[in-house]
Amino acid sequence: MVVMGMGFIFVYIVFSICNINSQESTTDYPTTSNYELELKNNCVFKDSDTNTSKLDNVTVLAPEGPENLTVLDITPNSLYLQWCNPYKRNGIIEGYRLYYVFHNCTNYKEDEIPFAEPYIRYNLTKLEPLTEYQIYVKAFTKKFEGSRSKVLITTTDIGGPSAPKILKLQCQANETLFVHWERPSSYYYSIDFYYVFINLGTAIYDKLNMPTKTDHLDTAYFQITHKVPANAIYSVQIQALTRSNLTKRLIRGEISLPRTIEITKNCDKVADYLADATSELGYGILAGVLCASSALIVAGLAFLIYRKCFRPPYYYLDNVQRTAASLDWNVIPEPVNDSPGRPIPVTLFARHVQELHADGDIGFSKEYDTIQNETNNDDNPSEQSQHPDNKPKNRYLNIIAYDHSRVNLLTIKGEKVSTYINANYIDGFLVARAYIGTQGPLPSTFDCFWRMVWEQRVTIIVMITNLVERGRRKCDMYWPKEGTETYGIIQVKLVKEDIMATYTVRTLAIRHMKVNFKNKKRDISAEKIVYQYHYTNWPDHGTPDHPLPVINFVKNSSSANPPDSGPIIVHCSAGVGRTGTYIVLDAMLRQIRTRGEVNIYGFLKHIRAQRNFLVQTEEQYIFIHDALVEAIECGETNICRENFPRYVSALQNVNCEEKDELWKPLDAQFKLVTSFVPKDFHLVSANKPVNQPKNRCAIIVPVESSRVHLTPKPGEDGSDYINASWLQGFHNLREFIITQHPFKHTVYDFWQMVWDHNAHLIVFISFIDNSEYEAFWPVGNETIETDTYICQLTHEHSTSNYYIREFLMKSVQDDYEIPIKMLHCVNWPHQVPKISEMYHLPTFVLEMQRVQNGPIVVVDRFGGTEAATFCALTTLKKHLIYDNKIDVYMYAKLYHNKRPGIWISSDDYMRLHMCVQALCNPPEPGIVEAAPDLYSLANGNINAPSTSRDCIRIPPEETPLVTVDVLNNKGY
Repeated sequence: MVVMGMGFIFVYIVFSICNINSQESTTDYPTTSNYELELKNNCVFKDSDTNTSKLDNVTVLAPEGPENLTVLDITPNSLYLQWCNPYKRNGIIEGYRLYYVFHNCTNYKEDEIPFAEPYIRYNLTKLEPLTEYQIYVKAFTKKFEGSRSKVLITTTDIGGPSAPKILKLQCQANETLFVHWERPSSYYYSIDFYYVFINLGTAIYDKLNMPTKTDHLDTAYFQITHKVPANAIYSVQIQALTRSNLTKRLIRGEISLPRTIEITKNCDKVADYLADATSELGYGILAGVLCASSALIVAGLAFLIYRKCFRPPYYYLDNVQRTAASLDWNVIPEPVNDSPGRPIPVTLFARHVQELHADGDIGFSKEYDTIQNETNNDDNPSEQSQHPDNKPKNRYLNIIAYDHSRVNLLTIKGEKVSTYINANYIDGFLVARAYIGTQGPLPSTFDCFWRMVWEQRVTIIVMITNLVERGRRKCDMYWPKEGTETYGIIQVKLVKEDIMATYTVRTLAIRHMKVNFKNKKRDISAEKIVYQYHYTNWPDHGTPDHPLPVINFVKNSSSANPPDSGPIIVHCSAGVGRTGTYIVLDAMLRQIRTRGEVNIYGFLKHIRAQRNFLVQTEEQYIFIHDALVEAIECGETNICRENFPRYVSALQNVNCEEKDELWKPLDAQFKLVTSFVPKDFHLVSANKPVNQPKNRCAIIVPVESSRVHLTPKPGEDGSDYINASWLQGFHNLREFIITQHPFKHTVYDFWQMVWDHNAHLIVFISFIDNSEYEAFWPVGNETIETDTYICQLTHEHSTSNYYIREFLMKSVQDDYEIPIKMLHCVNWPHQVPKISEMYHLPTFVLEMQRVQNGPIVVVDRFGGTEAATFCALTTLKKHLIYDNKIDVYMYAKLYHNKRPGIWISSDDYMRLHMCVQALCNPPEPGIVEAAPDLYSLANGNINAPSTSRDCIRIPPEETPLVTVDVLNNKGY
């Protein structure tokens, strides 16, 4: 619903009031107008601007105006407001209407917040930077709207600059990186700081801080040199920052696109950018240049005349903004109260799902069968998919594209190309055509797929299938493995590839080879960046082991789509099962955040009329419900770096005012983390009588799905068993092996595990007592020998904190050998003096891991808390470096599910948070504390913020170049 007015936006803040019985069904009436309502008893109800009414000689008063309306916090896009309840309420206040006035912009939104005494706090978001707002609040009861509060006049903070543009990235002599960039095209007031990020792989190798000063306000170009190690490939990004209009803090702007370069020892020196452009040329050279230029001009004119007269151009649709229609499928039609299509409040959703699971999931079966029966393909024709010319373009015969929602490719004048692709527009939550659901591209449709990406202005591609699954081809590789490939008229270049445990993110630069813009706008480019989010751990027709990684993937990929971009392309193999599951999850997560309710049944019925068979199996339908229960119960756990200290404080203090409504308290989180209780069928191997003597602790044993297997010995029961479990890391699902201190009779099993799984690094955090916990490695000239391998010690040394032993395992049958390092730390974590030093061991191991292959074997007494803590901290650090976010809850729960019993108490869980908090001492959200200005310090003072009244500054084109050398300057 949109409320139009003279520059007003009405924000209705509705409270849930319980235990109110009323038979009235009258409408709320504004107090600023006169009206007359005839009741059944012929009494007349009148109201006027006096905010009073008379009903049978009974005077009813409206609420007084709320008091003390103030602003607590101001950001570029939000105002955090607070006001007190009216002194005289004159009835039960059902809510507040918040009005704010600015330059003729109207909107409407509705939020539900709990009633609070004695004041209300509300975060007014989606505002414009540096804009003045006039705000006032009115309370309302069931019939009356009260007087307004005093008008609060305030202005939002300035926004961050646009992205700088890297013009040149070059390798100089002496292993020096040269970066040359152009300042942002638009910014508020001034640019006060630059961050230059130098990335090595997926990690930030260095961050250079470059202050500016007001004397350089009109400087168009900047450059720096920085020494880096040679023989590596680096990517560089630049971010500009502007000093806040209200404080001395800095506000981050958009970050530039990455540029990549390889640094070698013998690279050429950078060309002199300050060289005089008027260098003298010999007259002979000048004459040659003029002749060549004339010839080129004549040839160019001839080519243009030829194209105009003989070759029709390809007219590309200009970069028009996509307008998404407002859509509320939730009320089309209005569901009956007892029908499965009604919205369910999040507070009741877990119980609703539990009821559907009862009696062998009979409730799910009934709902899914109803959806199958009521979504008939015959109601939606698909003639284009059945056309003989188009049938070869369909991966599966029964998966077709409805005509009414099909994506039509643009025609190319003068060329006979097909406009057909097996793809459909699919609605999202309150947004029409939010997604495009399509099949995995075939080699014959690669060109059509990339044309669709270009024409629909797509930024995000979501792929939820592997190329081959269970020996069958599910999708063809439609992007270049490396370098550049051309598909029809679209050229695609693989810029970088970030591989994580459950998904991969590929950055692709696409270029249109035949663009002819109608209006020749300068700001329209023939190249754009596309990101492919590829989930690699989702089985065909099935569901993932646990919903947490999927929820994380859905949130990350969906939020990466810019607001002004086109639809998100989602595909699996057929483009219906996993594709539909992703779309329903994303839409429902948005409905939860916006309205606090869920309607899976209604939404799925709606989108099944747009593409057939979406959510293809009942198992996927159940998974959606279970995943949303998990998302609701755990709240928001993937926390930004700058918010993490506040999040940790909220975990420890239930009544903390800093607490976000989506953050759950510590005890509640720990209960969810350890909620999985393994049953007998989960522990079949661990509980076998032959294997029980191999377990040091009966409650810390591997479950079947994550058990590490040994090479079995023929005829020997239990020979494939060792008390060890696989744990995922940031980059690999099998990044760690966590195991107990070996017994005497399991030493051979331990080294067999190292051999079988090609482990090169062992982290040993147990102790040696020469009794129960003995050394399990060969000492001196001793060897450990089996029919398969021989293991011997080759080197041993110690530091102040660690013992480092090196081993060599050789094959008995051939020349294969494995070098192994064992890092022995006897005082971690219990004897670490400070929480800030807990990361010394994981950081040291990460450095060793750079030159090692295979999983890391982590050993403590029982394969329990200490080893799990090490794995979690190592993984969380990698996560923080890559994403600037931290999700302790997800990894802690996944680890518990793989090896129940590793987290003994909430203290173990809290320790993870405290250790990670020591890694990040962040600034306020979106704002960075300013470092001292290098220029102003030379004069002994600090520059004050600019006082210019120009809102957005567009700098002149011709401005001088500033060169700053930043050598060996670590940004953090």
